[in-house]
Amino acid sequence: MRAQAAAPEGLLRELRGAFTALALAVCGVLIAVSYDFGIPGQALLQSLRFHIAAALLGLAVLLFVGGAWRSAWLFVFAFAISTGQGAAIVYHQQEVRLSLAGRPSQPLLKLLSFNLLSTNPNGEELARFIAGSGVDVAVLMEAAPIADHNAILQASYPYYAGCDDGSRCGGVVILSRTPLADITVRSMSGVWQNRLVTASTTIAGQRVNIVAAHLVKPYFDDFAAEELSRLGAVVDGLEGPLVLAGDFNAAAWSDSIDALVRRRHLAPGPFYPATWPVRLGPLGVPIDNIFARGPLVIDTVSAIADPMGSNHRGLMAEIRVTEE
Repeated sequence: MRAQAAAPEGLLRELRGAFTALALAVCGVLIAVSYDFGIPGQALLQSLRFHIAAALLGLAVLLFVGGAWRSAWLFVFAFAISTGQGAAIVYHQQEVRLSLAGRPSQPLLKLLSFNLLSTNPNGEELARFIAGSGVDVAVLMEAAPIADHNAILQASYPYYAGCDDGSRCGGVVILSRTPLADITVRSMSGVWQNRLVTASTTIAGQRVNIVAAHLVKPYFDDFAAEELSRLGAVVDGLEGPLVLAGDFNAAAWSDSIDALVRRRHLAPGPFYPATWPVRLGPLGVPIDNIFARGPLVIDTVSAIADPMGSNHRGLMAEIRVTEE
């Protein structure tokens, strides 16, 4: 009988040890997330901050159930520190937005931001969706799938900004119902070409700068820093109301993206809808983002339900103009 009783107890000790070791590894990743150690791809880990913290909390619960109270409380403390730090970043971003949202305002424009996936075979479906979306401006990344469907798009969006030759290339493009001016197409680094497009348009008498960007993945450290620096310089050089949209390949609460928007007094929408990978739906990571600079404020933002073959979920935003 003693041997039989000892066997489950021994197994429980082994499980506690395994959960503790796994929690220590996850905790180490959270420490890497919380402090800038110059680790390659740290922005990628920071984008997963809340996912990693949730995994650690789950392991802490298992340790509580297994009776390892001290270890469990230690990991709960690490969870609280990391999530608190991430929550502080979100709070400060939302604080900027709320300072604008509290002013009298009126609707100005609807915007779609969508990475279509360059190899997406559903070009016609995408073109018809965009044409019927009802948005005023569409910011598109990896736009090659719609290149052969100009007629569908031009009926709704006769104005275009993208490649220098005016063709609908496979990079970043801006489509608009209203005329576009001051168009520029730039490369932010040597990794990819023509992935930063800017233009201005006037809607209901209000001039708005549109900045469309597709940033390199954050584990290209030097290139990622170079692209963020160039993007920031372009935003700094544009005066007046501004909307920045695109595929940032990092969440808004990662240090690099937070620094970009904080220094330019940009604000996100009221939520951070998950956009990638699509199979995780709302449990994914919000690496596609839309930001606005006052007097513009993003009133609502949501992810589209059907990605239509893309590996990203597109974002739809309603933007208001506030009284200054």
